[in-house]
Formats: sequence, C-alpha cells, structure tokens
Amino acid sequence: MRFTVHTLPGANARCERPAAGGGNAVGKERSPTGSGAAGAAVVLRLSRNGDDLFTSDGLWLHPLLDLTRFIAERGESAADCELYDKIVGRAAALLIVRLCIRTVRTDLLSRRAIPVFDAHGVAWRATTVVDRIDCRTEDLLAEEHDPDAAYRVIRARALAAQVASDPACRALAVQGVSVVRGEQTVLRDVNLMVGRGEKVLITGANGAGKTSLLKTILGTVPPSGGTVHIMRESDRATRIGYVNQESVPVSFPISAREVVAIGVAAVGVSRREKRRRVQHAMETTRCDALADRMYGTLSGGEKQRVAIARCLAQGARVLLLDEPTASLDAEGKRKLVALVERLADEQEITVVMVTHEFDAMDRTGWRHVAIADGALHAVEASR
Repeated sequence: MRFTVHTLPGANARCERPAAGGGNAVGKERSPTGSGAAGAAVVLRLSRNGDDLFTSDGLWLHPLLDLTRFIAERGESAADCELYDKIVGRAAALLIVRLCIRTVRTDLLSRRAIPVFDAHGVAWRATTVVDRIDCRTEDLLAEEHDPDAAYRVIRARALAAQVASDPACRALAVQGVSVVRGEQTVLRDVNLMVGRGEKVLITGANGAGKTSLLKTILGTVPPSGGTVHIMRESDRATRIGYVNQESVPVSFPISAREVVAIGVAAVGVSRREKRRRVQHAMETTRCDALADRMYGTLSGGEKQRVAIARCLAQGARVLLLDEPTASLDAEGKRKLVALVERLADEQEITVVMVTHEFDAMDRTGWRHVAIADGALHAVEASR
C-alpha cells in the first residue's frame, strides 16, 4: 500500500532560534547528480526515540527524495520522528513539511526556510543561520509555498539529471532518429532521453513532427535512421500506451469497461487477472463509476480517463499522449493533467505529452521540449 503524505496544518511553532550567522552560503549546493561516496559522512538521518530509521550520505536533495520513497513504502507517518539534515534551504524545508516531520536539526539553515517551518509548525535547531544558500533550486523555489508543487519541481530536476548521467534510469531513449517520407524530412536527428516517472511536454506548430515522433516511439512509424529503445524492449507492445483525442469511435456500441478490457485482450494472463487489472485501472483513473456506461455517452474528459485506464490495464509504463486535452473544457483539462501527474509522481509512469496548450497549463514539474521543422530543441525547465 502506498502512503500519501500531506502538509501539516498551519501553525506557529516555538522554535529555537540561534544567533544568525548572516551572509550567503556559497558553493553549498550538492549536485543533482550522483550519490555520496563510499564511507562518506551521514548528511541526513531520520530517527524515532533515538533509533535510526533511515540514513543517507547522498548529494543535493536526493537524500530527501529517497526518504520520501522510504516513508511511502513503509506506509506510516513520520510526524513523531526527528530529522537531521546537514544543510536545509527552502527547497529542503518544503520537502520536509511535505513529509509531516515536526522536528528538525541542521548544521546550516537558510533564512528562506524559516517561514516554511513556521507556517507548518516545525520546530527547528540550527548551528548556523545564513541569509541564503547559493543554489539554483533555491532560487527557483524562492516564492513557492506549496510543498507538493515544490516536490514536483525538485523531482523533475533530479530525474533530468539522472537520465543524463545514468542509462539505467531511462525509460525511453530516442537516439539520432530521422523520418523521411518521399522527399520530405519529417524528423531529423532527434535525440530524447526520458527517465522513469518523468513528465515531458512536446510543443510545436502544426506539421512540425510532434505526432510523427510519438508514433515512431510507439513503433507504428519506422524510423529512416536512428534507434528507439524502451525499457524491457521485449514487452514493447504492452509497455507503451498511446492516447489521442479520440481513441475509440463514438458510434461504436461498447461500454467503458469493455474499452479498458481491450488493453488486456492480448495479455497472457488468466481471466480473473484480466478482470482484476481492468477494475484496478479504472479505480486508479477514477472512472470505475463509468464502467457500465456506453463509451459514446461519456464526456471528453471521461473518455480520456477511460483511455488511460486501458493503457494501465495492459501494463503500460510509458504513456504517449497526443493532444489529449484538445477537446476538453478548462476543468476537464485540469483534471486530466492532474491525473497523469499523479501517475508519474506516485507510480513512476513516464509521460510524454504533445500539446498546443502549453501556455494555459500549470507546467510545474514538467520538462519542455519543442519541435520545429522536424528538429527537437530543449527548452528551459518550466516552473
């Protein structure tokens, strides 16, 4: 069972405030890549009644991200635990309150972290307090107050760094891919590495090659050059799910449950397991109440949730979404984006979404790439 962490209710705690050290802590940011060296000193420790539950000698904010997974896997609260973290800036503080930890010790605390702790009732002790920590992540989150939004930003930065440095973290690798149709070059030398659980937005003008890229990844459009690698390549047919604006013809007489069951039709499992997968997928996407309704009577947002459930039922770990919000109203768009974000953040499902509506959505935690004339261009990670 997965453990969902919630923000503590706002309150002002009695905090021990040491004399301020002042100034900036320069060069204190731990790199987003890699982990601590063997035998390195512990930089983070979670304890309860003096007993260590979790320790880490990792770098940057990875120890707190690892702690998040540790607490989720244990399925219990950390509210009665004490956390030692060697360096705590605003980013770390937002992750800490997201874990409902109430007591924190640190060697170095940024003043930017103090309002976060005060707002969430966290008691803290610090050896030294500085005005700020010289760190790109700190600057990105300087005005952020939502711990969940901060988590998405930090997680996205960590994933992007890991994907670049460690092939084992990649769910999808597009390398030097070109697609030529007749005399037209649709895609030219496209390179895209996407990590497990990463969320990537692809934008571009009509005809730029966005859908062609998705279909090349899916395997329905063969590349003229280059390669596409998917984790567990032998299971490619089931590991990738594809959703476009209208996955099933509206006029076709089929129920929502039957649409989801299409995902398991060719999977070699028992009927009982197929029924379990269908039910679980519909519950995960919160469309189980629609199971017996005819697909053609559903709203646009409901149809897309059913289509995503079909992908989950087949066992997809990579979701390719081609303009999935194009026919939805504002609330439908918000709910669909929230669903795929939840799947990425909680189940490490990789999401690659093509959209024209980049400016209208909250892009926190998404990596943005753009296609122009068949070539892929990286864009600064969105906030």
